[in-house]
Amino acid sequence: MAHHKLIVIGRLVSDPKDNVFSNGGRVAKFGLPIDFTRRKKNPETGQWEGDSFIINVDAFNKDNYKLADLVMQYLKKGSHVYVEGRLKNNEYTDKNNVKVARPVLVADIVEFLDGRSDGQQEQGSAEPMQRSTPRPAPQAQSPRPAAKMAPPQDDYEPSHSRHGGNGGNEDDIPF
Repeated sequence: MAHHKLIVIGRLVSDPKDNVFSNGGRVAKFGLPIDFTRRKKNPETGQWEGDSFIINVDAFNKDNYKLADLVMQYLKKGSHVYVEGRLKNNEYTDKNNVKVARPVLVADIVEFLDGRSDGQQEQGSAEPMQRSTPRPAPQAQSPRPAAKMAPPQDDYEPSHSRHGGNGGNEDDIPF
């Protein structure tokens, strides 16, 4: 079985819309732009041009994780979000009886990236449920004697170069 994950960071192109199911479930739907090439302004027309695509995102309420409720409560057009999830092919027949297949990102994680100002929560803030709590004042520490350091050596030479000069020993790779 193959597993995949898609991560998109962007700003909502419109306000999210929700659907409530007969069984009480809920899904919030919104779109995020994906640019395939760098956008450039056409000097002749003055219009921005580039290859872009709007990917539809579905955020569902699941068990105790009410993702759709949070999206509907805190996000709006222009909200900056990080979305992580899986790609699903959404197939349907439109009003002209034409079969349409369009990819949809089913969100597992939605992080709100908009910041806060003046300590107040903004709509779409990064942590809508977190409350600011004052930090305790730092305690004064007793002064410690400075540690003695070895004098610098002017003739220091690294044992291996930056580009593979470790003598072929892969155990010395720093990562």
